[in-house]
Amino acid sequence: MNNKERVLKTLNHEQPDRVPFFYWGVPEFTEKMMGHYGFSDRDELLDFLDVDFRWVEPAYVGPQMISGNNGSAIKHDIWGVGYKLSGHGSLKYWDSFHYPLQGVTDPAVLADYPWPTVDLFDFSVIDQQLIKYADYATMTAPGFSSPGLFRIIQRLIGRDDFLDVMMYHPKFFDVLVQKVSEFYYEFIDKFFEVSGNRLDFIRIADDFGGKGGLIVSNETWHDMVRPVFEKFFEIPKIHGTHLYMHSCGGVRKLLPEFISVGADVLDPIQTRAAGMSPNGLKKDFGSMITFCGALDEELLIRRATPVRVKEGVKELLDVMAPGGGFILGPSHKFKVETPVENVMAMYEAAKEWKY
Repeated sequence: MNNKERVLKTLNHEQPDRVPFFYWGVPEFTEKMMGHYGFSDRDELLDFLDVDFRWVEPAYVGPQMISGNNGSAIKHDIWGVGYKLSGHGSLKYWDSFHYPLQGVTDPAVLADYPWPTVDLFDFSVIDQQLIKYADYATMTAPGFSSPGLFRIIQRLIGRDDFLDVMMYHPKFFDVLVQKVSEFYYEFIDKFFEVSGNRLDFIRIADDFGGKGGLIVSNETWHDMVRPVFEKFFEIPKIHGTHLYMHSCGGVRKLLPEFISVGADVLDPIQTRAAGMSPNGLKKDFGSMITFCGALDEELLIRRATPVRVKEGVKELLDVMAPGGGFILGPSHKFKVETPVENVMAMYEAAKEWKY
């Protein structure tokens, strides 16, 4: 059974030869782990861990994103959001600091904003990626290749201002929704002109929950987000591509909405958030959707011993893996400070575990 077959079998709620593996880490951690084992590229690391997924994406061919030197380097993403290097020593990471539309509420301003276009990308490279990864479960890469809506608007106007702008400046907010969604409608169209029916998953990513539960109401999701996500999924669905839905936090109350939109997978399953206990999710929704992630990244993978990580993996798999419908991964990106040996313990324990 190859990697793709393993993932598709668990997606069909059948038990494959072993639990499928997902990998998700900040670039700085991935570089640290590659250096630890002497790997020259990310694929070597994923092969070493026997991860079942591979990411595909167009090549960015736009203006240089990073300016300055290591001490004062600044990065801007395709939306104009600014990031600076934070941390110290080898524990450095990009942290957002500039929200280009923060404090703006006049819809007329958005007409002249430098919105990204698909001309920033070379989609032709997707063909060779899909050929190379034919035996893996392929998915649109996190970042600009994973369509989203509210998470992008939050970065444009600032997370702290997001709810106020949505509530008190609806005309401005509606234009933001229009601009972001129109970019991704065209992006998805261009992507599938190349990928056709060869892509296994489109990852649609947003964050609708926090530790205490939803950060937007069911009504807001249904009225504002659902129509956009349904259109995001129109072309992929025609090509037989599965919907891989990402949302952090306590989103249990939105699970029926995700499923009815067509989501086959939900990640990353932050089990300490409200309503996200593995037992309850498996019992109530385990036959309707596949869960991916769920291994506590903060308290277990990042802070525990390798022995305790292995115990935690086996405890989680005992609950989530029987009957298929589960893919093991972290509950959030591996952080740069995460011990390499704990990540190794995670995948080793999963290989040892049996249905």
